[in-house]
Amino acid sequence: MGSLQTFIATRKESGVKNRTVNFGLQIVRHILNLAASEWMDEYGLTWLAAAPKIKLLSEQDARKPYPLDWKEQEKLFEALPTHLREMALFAVNTGCRDQEICKLQWNWEVKVPIPEIGFVFIVPGNFTKNSEDRLIVLNRTAHSVIERQRGKHSEFVFVYKGKPITRMMSTG
Repeated sequence: MGSLQTFIATRKESGVKNRTVNFGLQIVRHILNLAASEWMDEYGLTWLAAAPKIKLLSEQDARKPYPLDWKEQEKLFEALPTHLREMALFAVNTGCRDQEICKLQWNWEVKVPIPEIGFVFIVPGNFTKNSEDRLIVLNRTAHSVIERQRGKHSEFVFVYKGKPITRMMSTG
């Protein structure tokens, strides 16, 4: 930990929260664990006999979560590439999780006899967190996002350059 004190102090002086410093410390911890357990030299010995303990900082300085106001949401969406903006807009209007959105398929669409709704999606349980089928009822905004995706791919709703998007945090 002594070797990391300069890194910690410099990051704290730059105004970042402990959580951000911890991200860096977690990477160092991971590399040291690999050096002590998986990475071998030409004699079959690990690079380190044992990984030193890396203690993370307390995260009591974290900001409290809060909902974005309309201006903040608009600013966020404007910063996203179009394909991710559409997915994010769908997410905030349905409450769906990342993988439910990334794996969303056209064959999960179910027409309903209510003109105001038109259709819903039923996500099979093997794609949901609790392993239960999930009904997605769309509001006007989510409905319009779906309509803009029609015809882009025969199987998946959200695609980029003709291929399914596997993670919303992906930039390409």
